[in-house]
Amino acid sequence: MDMENLIKKADDFNRAEIQKYNPDMEFLYDISLEAGIKLAKQYGADENIVKIGISLMDCKLPEASHLGTPKQHILMSSDATKEILKEVDFLDEDTKENIIKCVEQHHGAEKFFSLEAEVVSNSDCYKFIHPKGVLYYASMLGRRFHDFDKELEQLNFKLNEKHNVLSLDFAKEELEPYYEFFQKAINKAQSKDNTSA
Repeated sequence: MDMENLIKKADDFNRAEIQKYNPDMEFLYDISLEAGIKLAKQYGADENIVKIGISLMDCKLPEASHLGTPKQHILMSSDATKEILKEVDFLDEDTKENIIKCVEQHHGAEKFFSLEAEVVSNSDCYKFIHPKGVLYYASMLGRRFHDFDKELEQLNFKLNEKHNVLSLDFAKEELEPYYEFFQKAINKAQSKDNTSA
């Protein structure tokens, strides 16, 4: 196995998990992957590590959600990553550890293990702050809840959760105007006052 095959293996594994449990999630995965490649180039991070990290960061989220234990997905994804990396003999232990930390720290960290881990974490924010992600996620929530108030609550939760994780200046500059727009729109939608702003 070489790096190209490992990237493909991680991507294939994640897409298979998504297809098995929740095909809707593939669109959000592609948003974060595109963002991660862009951020890696912007900051000079190792693009290969970032791609693998993004592929594996949520690889067990579809199954964890299916089992009703979504909060366990980081631990489950970390275990799956370790299992995949066991068979890899061309990477040194430090590089393997970097990939694992990309997975474990993708919801943010006080101090990131590496630039790659920080890039992966920030790329995850695009799924829930960038207009493409927000509008797609809203459509997913509509199909899941059939309850507008619950949809708004979850949309607001993810928007703020990811906004609090943003740490890279480039990602902040790109996403901050969208965050402010959607925050204002959600607040207005949740308001009992239906008159103009």
